[in-house]
Amino acid sequence: MINVWTDETSTIILLDLDAHPEPTPEALRRLFGLTAAESQLAVELARGHNLLDISRSRRLSRTTIRSHLASLFVKTQTRRQAELVALLGRVAVLPSHGN
Repeated sequence: MINVWTDETSTIILLDLDAHPEPTPEALRRLFGLTAAESQLAVELARGHNLLDISRSRRLSRTTIRSHLASLFVKTQTRRQAELVALLGRVAVLPSHGN
């Protein structure tokens, strides 16, 4: 707890350190114009999965997965996978449409 207010008001922020919010495919399609395949790849990357495992589990070639990743970079204006995952983490905490 940190007191940052001059009138002695305090703010308490509670965080669930075990929570792992992830963006929804619908939100990603709406925000960035992703295809269904691109949004699914983005969600799996946000979950911490690597490209090889994603390729195997979805039964897609590494070339196809890398092509989807390249499209993700363009559409999200990111350049590296770490930058993309960081962006996805920020999007995940946005309120859902209709809440």
